[in-house]
Parts: sequence; structure tokens; C-alpha cells
Amino acid sequence: MTADRPLAARVQLFTGKGGVGKTTLVAATALAAAEAGTRPLIVELGHRASVQSLFGVPIGHGPTDVGAGVHACNVDFDEALLAYVVDHVRFRPLARRLTELPTLQRFFRAAPAVSEVVTLRYLEDLAAETHRGLPRWDPLLVDLDATGHALMFLALPEVFEGLAEQGPLRDALDRFTALLSDAERTRLHLVTLPAPLPTQETLELHAALAARKGHTSVPLGALLVNRMPMPPLGDVPRESLEALGPDFRADVALADRAFARFDEARACVARLREEVSLPAVVLPEHRALRHALTLEHVAGLGRTLREALA
Repeated sequence: MTADRPLAARVQLFTGKGGVGKTTLVAATALAAAEAGTRPLIVELGHRASVQSLFGVPIGHGPTDVGAGVHACNVDFDEALLAYVVDHVRFRPLARRLTELPTLQRFFRAAPAVSEVVTLRYLEDLAAETHRGLPRWDPLLVDLDATGHALMFLALPEVFEGLAEQGPLRDALDRFTALLSDAERTRLHLVTLPAPLPTQETLELHAALAARKGHTSVPLGALLVNRMPMPPLGDVPRESLEALGPDFRADVALADRAFARFDEARACVARLREEVSLPAVVLPEHRALRHALTLEHVAGLGRTLREALA
């Protein structure tokens, strides 16, 4: 059972406002899973290169070994579309010719939700892959786009309800809906920062997800609060600054700003814990991470996550 172990789900989706460190936490979760002896696959949506930059290994549409027991891929629309067409045409050269026709290319790129549909199909295929009778990828870690697009992506089966009542599209949507709504197999994690704007957006996202009813609702996993600032002066109380003379005025002002940021972050975390009914993990902001993000740091975050949510 994964009810109390959100990281035990085979398919884990991560979403959050741009810049909150979502890709870093996806990679951290993958590294921790690999250390635990499983075979994680990171799936990055869109034409981003965040995972590639982090691991320093070129990543394409197909799963690539990026080291440390982790595989990764970046979903390419043209390749995903080709695979979708091949599934129905059954003759790859003809399918490629069809998808490369300029008229169809313009149609595929302009038609609403085509990209999301073929991406859903690709994710469902990855989740269904087996090797020697066992799942080939476990877990499958999906780095969704920012919150607005993620909501549209996750709502796609619902959007097509009544429009595609039968046929291959209906079959594909039904399979993915079954995967998406199964709390034993799938969890959606919310990633945020302890700052006012990301906190507000996360609360709005959580409310929107909680309001979704029916069989297409996505089971939620954990709330991951990234880059929590450390206490500015460690164990030194704030009141001790008042004893410093005028010669330290600039240092006191700098410390005051740091304390204000820390207090604001604590208030954001308290609000998130109060209003989001999910297991919450608050990850510290290490000074070293401001200068050079290494896989060693990322792996450390993964261990912290795994221990907190075990």
C-alpha cells in the first residue's frame, strides 16, 4: 500500500511554479530510488534541457543512461507523434511519410491538445513496459511543466469525455485515466518555495486539484518545500544584535534583512502546513547550492526526502 508512502508509487508526477527547483527534486528522488536498488526513469516534458544540464549527459526522446543508476528522456513531439501513428498505420516508413507532410505537420501543431494526447500515450507505454515479467521502469518520475500547463495536461481525459467515445483515442485515454487515478500506482507531488508568490500559487493549485471530482482526479502525494533558508545567525538570538554599537550598523542592517527573510519563510511554511493536507517535507537551502549544484548535493536532498516520507 502507498497511502502513507507517497514515494512508493510507480508513477510520480511533479509540478510547481517555474524556478522552484522542481527538476532538482525530480533528480533527487531518482538518485534516492537508484540507491535503494530500483530502476528510475526521469521523463522531462517540453523542450527543456534541465535534466541534461544537471547530469551532463545528452538526453533524447528514448531513455538514456545518465549514470548513478538513473535513466532519463525528454519527450519529443515528432517522435511521440510518429509512435502514435505507427500504432495505427502499422507500417513505420508510411507513418513517417505521413507525419512529415507539411500540411499534416501544420495541422498537428495547430490542433488543440494533439501534443498532450501523444505525450499521454508515450507515458502510458513507458509505464506498461516490462522486462522479465517486471516493470522496466520503477519509479517513472515525470517532470511536468509549470502549474497552468500541468493542470491542462492532467485534465485532458476529462476534456475528451464525450468527444472520443470509441476507437484508439478513447482506448488510450481510458488506459491513461486508469493509471492517473490509481492511488496505488500514481501520485502528484507539489513543489514550492517558502516565499509569498510560490506559496500562494501552490495553495491555488492545491485548491483546484482538490475541487476536481470523478474518476479523473489525480491522487496527491507530498508537499515539497524547497530551499528553506537557515537561521541567519545559527543559535545566536536576534535580540543580541541590539547590544552592538554604531560601528556595526551596516552588519546589523544586513542581519535584520536576513531575519526578515527567515521569518517570512517560516510564515509561508506555517500557512502551507495549515492549508495543504499533505505530508510536507521542508528542504534546507544549503549555502553551497547557491554557487555550484552538484549531483552529490542532489543525492543528499533525495536521501532527506526518502527518509522523511518513508
